[in-house]
Amino acid sequence: MPDHVHALVWFDRIGELSAFIRDWKRSSSRSIKLFLTDSSQYAKKFPKEDPLWKKRYYSFEIETEAKIEEKLTYMHMNPVKKGFVENITEWRWSSARHFVSGKSVGVPIGWPEL
Repeated sequence: MPDHVHALVWFDRIGELSAFIRDWKRSSSRSIKLFLTDSSQYAKKFPKEDPLWKKRYYSFEIETEAKIEEKLTYMHMNPVKKGFVENITEWRWSSARHFVSGKSVGVPIGWPEL
């Protein structure tokens, strides 16, 4: 989505989410700002020091396969409901292509053992 991100991640140990989010935000902020600075008139409307991410994030613990499927469906349908694409597999940044046709989406996708 243009203004937010949904992700399902899991870790083998408790307490790893905060460090993961911190590092993800730091790395992606640098990459996004570099991309926008080099290629976009849109980006010039905003001060370079403005943050890309809010300080907080919302986490939701998932404990069943049914809940994983519910959250994946919501995430895959989000760009369709917002009118950005007509089919879930058309959204470039979605994992839907992997689940529908087995195509790579650029990141490893697996199923946790609950």
